[in-house]
Amino acid sequence: MHDPRSAGRRAVHVVTAFASILAAFNVSAVEPTATVIEFYNASLNHYFITAFPEEAAMLDQGAIVPGWTRTGVTWQAWANAGDDPNALPVCRFYGSPTGPNSHFYTADPAECTQVKQDAAWRFEAIAFYIEAPQNGNCGADTTPVYRSFAPGTGLSTMNHRYLVDMTMYEHMAPSSILEGVVMCSPLSSAQKQADAVRLLEQATFGPDDALVAHVLAIGSQAFLDEQFAAPASIYPALPYVPAGQQATFCATDPDPQCGRDYYSLFLLQNAFFQQALSANDQLRQRVAFALSQILVTSGLGVNLSYGMGGYQQLFRDNAFGNYETILSRVTLSPVMGDYLNMVNNDKPSATVQPNENYARELLQLFSIGVWMLNADGTQMRDGSGASVPSYDQDTIEGFAHVLTGWTYPPLAGAVPRTHNSKNYLADMTPVDTNHDKGPKALLAGVVLPAGQTIQDDLAQAIHNVFMHPNVGPFVGRQLIQKLVTGNPTPQYVARIAAVFNNNGLGVRGDIKAVVRAMLTDPEARGAVKLDPGYGKLREPVLFMTGAARALGTQSDGVYFGQQSKALGQNLFYPPSVFNYYPPTYLLPDTAIVAPEFALANSSTAINRYNFANTLLFGTIAPLPTLPGAIGTTPALAALSALAGDPAALLDHLDAQLLHGTMPSAMRTAILTALAAVPATDPLTRAKTAVYLVATSPQYQVER
Repeated sequence: MHDPRSAGRRAVHVVTAFASILAAFNVSAVEPTATVIEFYNASLNHYFITAFPEEAAMLDQGAIVPGWTRTGVTWQAWANAGDDPNALPVCRFYGSPTGPNSHFYTADPAECTQVKQDAAWRFEAIAFYIEAPQNGNCGADTTPVYRSFAPGTGLSTMNHRYLVDMTMYEHMAPSSILEGVVMCSPLSSAQKQADAVRLLEQATFGPDDALVAHVLAIGSQAFLDEQFAAPASIYPALPYVPAGQQATFCATDPDPQCGRDYYSLFLLQNAFFQQALSANDQLRQRVAFALSQILVTSGLGVNLSYGMGGYQQLFRDNAFGNYETILSRVTLSPVMGDYLNMVNNDKPSATVQPNENYARELLQLFSIGVWMLNADGTQMRDGSGASVPSYDQDTIEGFAHVLTGWTYPPLAGAVPRTHNSKNYLADMTPVDTNHDKGPKALLAGVVLPAGQTIQDDLAQAIHNVFMHPNVGPFVGRQLIQKLVTGNPTPQYVARIAAVFNNNGLGVRGDIKAVVRAMLTDPEARGAVKLDPGYGKLREPVLFMTGAARALGTQSDGVYFGQQSKALGQNLFYPPSVFNYYPPTYLLPDTAIVAPEFALANSSTAINRYNFANTLLFGTIAPLPTLPGAIGTTPALAALSALAGDPAALLDHLDAQLLHGTMPSAMRTAILTALAAVPATDPLTRAKTAVYLVATSPQYQVER
């Protein structure tokens, strides 16, 4: 390590230079005035931070002090005490090579005084100025700086690290001790905008300029309050049609597109994309879409539009409700009953045993999963290190017997029967005489007594599932994956599971509270996301809507429904009850969980380029056979107006689509491409810029 005394002299010199420059220009600092840069030395296995440009340049050169390289971690601070009235000096210490052989920083005046009295540490300088946390929390317009301590194997190997990325910080465990929030880094206006964009990526079908400005004006909590209060968008009311009778029914129906409109999910797909692009209840729609990918049904099994419309509306109506209610509503849905064989499930007899399909998926996919989980979503292990099953075959059979005796609701005027004809207009109806009245073994040793009504058996069985300790981490983790990041840390899962277990008012299963906690968690929020495993591939639906909303696209939804299939996510037609992709899918050759990458192949990759190319450069005309169709048209006038200055155009797209993280090499390459487009053709310049950004890996992987 370099001589700490010379480092101290350089530090004092640079901080004095900062003060002189600010005094000369009489600057009243609003933006942060210093950037803290992290370096790493592999031979020492030490991290080091500096806010002095001269010192950073010296380390970059490596001639005087070799072995230090930038990690890519940076954060903001103040160069001078007068830059912010709440800023405190950060004391910088160095432990001698025979002692800690490391640097230590603190904004706590008492801690600074204490360390100054320790002979093992030498005070070097005021490193920078920064706000201090209050009761472990940072105020508005700042982001937490977390400190971890790696004790190493001796004094010379101990080291502290300072991070603003919660995910990176939590990944330091268990080799490091996580010490918590020690400073509050001021956010620049660009960083605030970046996090507003990221919030809108997580909570909507894609940010646009007006919504970004709105979030910046009112704050994230107020925005979430607005979204929670927004009325639910409604799928179109589509008429009942008899199942299996398309040819006969459509021969007399006045709709010339009867088969397409009623015996497929075409109109629902159109409505979904229309509302995703323009409706106000963006968060409700996102949560409903996520829930529909956990409690899965498919048009491959149920393709009557009126039925699937009602099933999908169930999630919108209950998106901010209670998960026990959602489980109950899903269980009684005739669409689910048809899809997973609960409807017309007969009580046992000499020739019949209850169907186990829905019972198995209720446990395996919709609530607790196959293995017992810790509170953080990791698998429990027995004494030999093996995973512990969460249920067995006897449990499945117990639930299968609970689920006997339900049939389709009777059509108006029809005589109710033990097995009614297929009908999705209301919840399934009970037939108590077709229900198994014997005792039934459930989870956690619970046995339902014999002789109960069919309704009591079902309510108690759903509650038995709902109260299982796995539900919070199992469902919470999947909601995080759908909204925020595909590979959440166990700590993140544990925090969300705790809210699922208790919303703070003693209520379990409050999805509204879970979603709020999820979107305001430090792993979701923050100035920058630097952990290499953070984020997720934009699944096809979100890739399309994100690009379209950024362009103010007007659409009847037809093109998006068509393209969802080409991109590998045919909306409302998942290939099985396991969804379009599994939540446990690993990015090939890594240990990183990346569910959406299960859809990635050469064909879907090319089709993403084709989608963007057609959206920007093609003509998407109205479908002649669809009344009221308008086709799909992006609004490019505002971007064309910026195209006279390619750098300004790219700055805008960088902020709007990439959180301001565009790599310099990418920026240079796109500017070169834009320069090849004549300045007299600003529209083509704008289209080219959007195409190159939207098809880049930096956009397709949401971070």
